Amino acid sequence: MSAPQNMPPPYPAQYPPFPGDPYGQRPTPRPSSSARAIGLALAAALVLVVVAGALAYPMVTRVDGRPSAATAVPSAAARAEGAPSVATGYGLRTSPPSPGDVDNRVVVTLFEDLQCPACKQFEAIFGDAVVTLRADPDVIVEYRMISFLDGASSNRYSSRATNASACVAEATATGGDWSTWLRYHTMLYDRQPAEGGAGHDDATLAELALDAGSTDVRDCITANTYGAWVRAGTQDALAGITGTPTVTINGRTVELSTPEALISAVEQAGG
Repeated sequence: MSAPQNMPPPYPAQYPPFPGDPYGQRPTPRPSSSARAIGLALAAALVLVVVAGALAYPMVTRVDGRPSAATAVPSAAARAEGAPSVATGYGLRTSPPSPGDVDNRVVVTLFEDLQCPACKQFEAIFGDAVVTLRADPDVIVEYRMISFLDGASSNRYSSRATNASACVAEATATGGDWSTWLRYHTMLYDRQPAEGGAGHDDATLAELALDAGSTDVRDCITANTYGAWVRAGTQDALAGITGTPTVTINGRTVELSTPEALISAVEQAGG
């Protein structure tokens, strides 16, 4: 039985990279073909379990308990070391700032990896719903772009693309207009490289930024300006999530079946 509207299962955080792969560095040698086959079988089994759960429980399910440190909603003044000035902690909030000192809006956080195939699928299925949420003045849509998939390319594409994304955000969103960054975000998924080979090089990432309407961010990309922030944000996120895409509402993980269920869950969270 197929369920084309179901949210794609989270891409397992443990595959790839394989255990021991460092973040933000050249990946360690890949395991043998037999070991890789075992890993693929385990990953496929996990996907089947997640899909079966989504079919059995098609409604949105709130996770009980306190938010983890990784998914807790940061304050508007939160800053992480080496972060772009437009970031809030490790997130990029694509909604206008609160007009007052107290911000009671619902925060929807999307944990994504630009190399993750399931994240590309999530964007295709849930993209219109996310656009609707971004237009809601009572909602903050926050992107947590992480990079645990460096081992899926030969040139650390995941972390380099995430750094490039931060470069575009810093170059174009300081006035609160995230439209250029959002175009770049969409373009990077539309042109997502296949796993196992080389991802886009720095020059291509810079050219795509220009195509999206950004100023020239080539120097920021080649210098890996936000690399330390990307690595720290990835490690922080993986302390609280098991894969990408993961969606949280006010810091609590939700399981989604349809775009309509996402909007409904946000409305419920807003009271």
